[in-house]
Amino acid sequence: MLSYLTSELSFVRAFGNRCLLLIFLCILTRSGDHFGKFAALGVSIDLNPGLVTIFGPPLALVIQSSLAVEANTLQLARLSVLDEATALPRFKSKMILWHYGLFATPSLCSAFLTLQYILNVALKDQGCSGRDWTRHFFNLNQMAGASVYCIRDVTDGMPWIYPPFQTYFYLGCVVACIGLTYGIAKGWLRFRGKAD
Repeated sequence: MLSYLTSELSFVRAFGNRCLLLIFLCILTRSGDHFGKFAALGVSIDLNPGLVTIFGPPLALVIQSSLAVEANTLQLARLSVLDEATALPRFKSKMILWHYGLFATPSLCSAFLTLQYILNVALKDQGCSGRDWTRHFFNLNQMAGASVYCIRDVTDGMPWIYPPFQTYFYLGCVVACIGLTYGIAKGWLRFRGKAD
């Protein structure tokens, strides 16, 4: 039982660390400054808040997916090994409320980064002044182009964007994160005597 509880504690700690990374990325998107160059395996990227905004929602989905896999592994371990843990009285095994917030953090970060994309990223040829954010949903006339991050008009290192398809993909990332959050929380509760 002790090894399982250690595994569970490690999972919660890893979840917290990944959530802190996502929160940090959300904070960086509001800065508007260039962060500098990031180099790994011989590839160098000019990291800026626009780049974080554009790649943030899929990154949040990948992080939430990996955490869902780890949560499912813990559930299987609990089913196959720990009969005595499920026999604990409810007051000793109930879920701590901050777990809900922890499990929802990747979904909230994905929603925040998607909102940042919709409100602060524009096609470069349209510019930031006087732009209409609804074009991210309905602009079928121009489907791709270089982008600009409208906080401090960052253009260096910004990738091409593909509205409206990219916007719908990001909204799908948010919905998928919410579904994974629900699955993790429901499975977590099931083994603590609160849900079926």
